[in-house]
Amino acid sequence: MDHSPNKKISRRQFIKGAATAMAMPALPSNEIFFYGSLAHAAEECDLVIAKNGSPSQLLQAAMAPLGGMGRFVKKGQRVVIKANIAWARTPDQACTNNPELLSALIKMCYEAGAKRVAVWDHTCDNYQFTFSRSGLKETAQKAGADIFSGHGHNVYKQVEVPKGKKLKTAEVLRDVLEGDVFINFPLPKHHFATELSLGLKNLIGIVWDMEQLHKIDLHQCIADINTVRKPDLVVVDAIRILTTNGPKGPGKTEDIGEVVASTDIVAVDAYSATFFKHFKTEKPFKPEEIKFVKNAYDLGLGQIDLSKVRLKKVSAA
Repeated sequence: MDHSPNKKISRRQFIKGAATAMAMPALPSNEIFFYGSLAHAAEECDLVIAKNGSPSQLLQAAMAPLGGMGRFVKKGQRVVIKANIAWARTPDQACTNNPELLSALIKMCYEAGAKRVAVWDHTCDNYQFTFSRSGLKETAQKAGADIFSGHGHNVYKQVEVPKGKKLKTAEVLRDVLEGDVFINFPLPKHHFATELSLGLKNLIGIVWDMEQLHKIDLHQCIADINTVRKPDLVVVDAIRILTTNGPKGPGKTEDIGEVVASTDIVAVDAYSATFFKHFKTEKPFKPEEIKFVKNAYDLGLGQIDLSKVRLKKVSAA
């Protein structure tokens, strides 16, 4: 891990600057401060599925019915993308995000007027090896973004989780809390501990002590941490997914060829769950069978019933 003085000074300077730029009146000690809007997704429930095209074409097609990236990113804003870069795997192994799609997402944010785009993940494998082998460090930097791993304790902030049923406090990436726009960029995968890894679970990577969540109640903690900062946008990388031996792989992959965009993270996961089948019955998963998805729905974080979601399918070709 890199704990060099230069890196720490650079991050502290950024955090100090961000805090100054977003100075707010002090809240009374008995008031609860929420980051982002917890009601945004539940109110809209729009979900777009794009098929038939290159990764960049799929992203364009998925975003258009939602109003384009300009709906979410305004001129001069700081965008934080929570990517899926936990493992030292190559792009074809479907354990990390598709590089072309990440590049397109970053460029789209800048085209909408973003001042800065930061890509984050708290890697499980060595962050330098992971960033290099996945190709995502080079990809992010070429597209003009900064890319960071949450391996240093100094980049987190202790927060309360007032809506959490099991998780009451957590140390969360400061950049996620203080960024103007937060985009969740998950990759659907099989997972040995939770059946599936989807959008909700992707936010485990914004927490310092990920082990703690496994010890308490992983499914409930996944739902609980999603109440801290609601993503303004969820972009699902379903171009190629990992169907066995997840989340690290290597395992079997399936080329779904889709990009899904929504403001509703529960609806996103409800849809993404249907990509996968039970090993014994070969029947597709029902959203309510994934405990963390049901728990998030119970917390009011979005719509689990896809028949109640305004869903649109588009072709990028």
